[in-house]
Amino acid sequence: MSFNILIIGAGQLGSRYLQGFVGSESELNITVVDPSRESLEIASARWIEAGGDGSSHQIRWMQSLPSDFDEIDIAFIITSSKGRADVVRNLADKTKVRYWVLEKVLAQSNSELVKICSSVTNSSGAWVNTPRRMMRWHAELKEIFTGNGPLNVTYSAGHWGLACNSIHFIDLVAWWSGEALVSVDTTALDHNWFESKRAGYFEITGELVAHFSDGTSLRLSSMEGAQAKPIRVALNDGVVWGVDESAGTAHSSNGERVLGRLEFQSQLSCSLVDEILQRGECDLPSLNESAPMHAIFLEAMLAHWNRSQNRNDDFVPIT
Repeated sequence: MSFNILIIGAGQLGSRYLQGFVGSESELNITVVDPSRESLEIASARWIEAGGDGSSHQIRWMQSLPSDFDEIDIAFIITSSKGRADVVRNLADKTKVRYWVLEKVLAQSNSELVKICSSVTNSSGAWVNTPRRMMRWHAELKEIFTGNGPLNVTYSAGHWGLACNSIHFIDLVAWWSGEALVSVDTTALDHNWFESKRAGYFEITGELVAHFSDGTSLRLSSMEGAQAKPIRVALNDGVVWGVDESAGTAHSSNGERVLGRLEFQSQLSCSLVDEILQRGECDLPSLNESAPMHAIFLEAMLAHWNRSQNRNDDFVPIT
């Protein structure tokens, strides 16, 4: 039995998803859609590099969405945040999609977030790719942190993309702590937004603080010229952990050590696609879990964008 897999968005991340699919135990019929011929060519080269041409999977490359799907087993929406809600709605209107995997940041406004959620209601499952929940190392740390909350978590570095990447850490801490996000404080963010590497999108430096339902807090900072520090996790019993993702080490103040690694998307997507197809579930947060966190985060970032830019926009240009 073969399964229809759709990837919309064949950029850097989309091509890494593809490389992981090469090792899937399932027989995949993959359609990759991207309006950029250059992106498709890069993705094709990476598919071949990973051994895709020697696999049992079938793949085709398209610059627009084909109309010959009876049903899509998994749709991976790996576009930028701008317009993602329309991509999801248009696809849902055209064909039946059993499962969805959506990239973060999900959207640029809460109205778009609502559109995404309403568009996938007839599917059997939808998840958001904040992938630390899939990583064995972070699962081991979760076991240690469970029951030792509230946690006090901090992370600081130079230009690490606070606006577009904060949701990764918000989701991680929600999972580690088992708590719900309740608020995001942007008062210590800088007022000067600057263009990110992707044209039309913006980034910001400064400090952001997230608060969770049982007292856990997360403090994220991005400062010009700052050196990246390990994630600091202070437990309620006084033990402090330093989690260095770049080195794959986690050390506690009482001498414990947990080694692991931050896995690449190409190393995760094989198990991701197989788990969804075989069990109808995976370790990523469901859309129902992630959407409320996104809503709080987007509302706070939009308010800061409008306040600092003296604007009255209804979306915040982050991706």
